[in-house]
Amino acid sequence: MNGVLALSAYQVASVTHCQHARRKEYQYQMLAIQDLRKCLANFSPEHADGALVASLSLLWLCEDMSSRSQISEGITAIMQTCHRQGHRSGFYLMLAKAWQPAAERCTTPISEIERSLILQDLIIEMYRFQNLLKEQDPEDDTWRKLRMLIALAQDLAKLDPSSSADKQFERVRMLRDYQLWLPLNDLLSGRNLSNTLMVNGYLYTLALYAQRHTSQAHMIDSTIDLRELLQNTLRQVRPSESYVEPLNNLKALAVSM
Repeated sequence: MNGVLALSAYQVASVTHCQHARRKEYQYQMLAIQDLRKCLANFSPEHADGALVASLSLLWLCEDMSSRSQISEGITAIMQTCHRQGHRSGFYLMLAKAWQPAAERCTTPISEIERSLILQDLIIEMYRFQNLLKEQDPEDDTWRKLRMLIALAQDLAKLDPSSSADKQFERVRMLRDYQLWLPLNDLLSGRNLSNTLMVNGYLYTLALYAQRHTSQAHMIDSTIDLRELLQNTLRQVRPSESYVEPLNNLKALAVSM
């Protein structure tokens, strides 16, 4: 629970820049570490889900590669133990399906020109879908969420291998923040499910791009199969005439990532 509270405080602090929320994030993070240590010291199947939740929360909050690698290894060890002990909770099974070591990701290099064109095509598609949303339902603020993604994608387009690590860090951190709150927030509050799923699809596609083409890729959670998450998200979009072209174009862009 403390891990979840730390994530909630982190989300509030990221959106509001509230120092009190930032302090609560740190406090809950320390409590989550203490809880995890106690849990692992006397590990049993009934503690497994709690240990996994705490570990995933801490993994998300980590900002340095060394700590992320250590926590990832710990999660893998917990899951292997769960498998050996026959633990089969719904949470464990969901995580086991999504868990993917970083080494298994495709890392085939592409040229800088191809990289730039892929991102520009994504930005163009997001602009088109934003205009479609504004025309269909101006009162639905889903298009405003898409506008934030467009601005972030434009910032990422300005980066190149020579860009400073600090500059890349800030852009990728913002993308990671969006990954945390944007999908769930819109699914809970959005007026149109297909609109929300399409925006989430653009978000995951942008995350795939950053995962492949920035030096700060370690901040994008490498243990989650983003490509599978994207494909599953797009499968849930209700087919209709207005969505056929943008949906097909997004699927094609995802393949090129």
